[in-house]
Amino acid sequence: MQEINFFKTNCEFETTKVNEFGIHDELHNDIPAYLVFDAEKASMLRVLNSTGKSINFYPIDNCVKIHKENSKDKESICDGMLIYDNNITFVELAESHHKSVEDCIGQIKSTIFQFQKYHPNLVFVKKYAIVSNLARPTSTISHEKCENFREESGFGLSVKTVLKIK
Repeated sequence: MQEINFFKTNCEFETTKVNEFGIHDELHNDIPAYLVFDAEKASMLRVLNSTGKSINFYPIDNCVKIHKENSKDKESICDGMLIYDNNITFVELAESHHKSVEDCIGQIKSTIFQFQKYHPNLVFVKKYAIVSNLARPTSTISHEKCENFREESGFGLSVKTVLKIK
């Protein structure tokens, strides 16, 4: 079995305390998701950090290499995770009508299961998963789907383009 460490990759994590920033993913290339501090540059998820908490962003896709069991195919994983105040939030960013919310949820779920497999002793007080799709900013998911997601993964799930850190 391969050993994976989500915190020690070839990619650097970023830390910020600014009141507002974005997370962006360059589509169709191998560049990991990254934080955006320039309001003029497009971001796929806006983060409002009104209390100035210290937030770490860890890019995952194009940084953590996970292969499907007994296969050379890569596991489909989400774009990154935010960690602050013993909270963890996995993020999947999309900008296309071709990528459904269900596909994004599948990527996040896969990532959460892999994270829990390789970091079983890490405990977080609050656990979230966010899908942000700029092409479908008003997408919603049913309460039942959210409950099923929580039962399967232990994480709350929402679809939004703005995340408010409290």
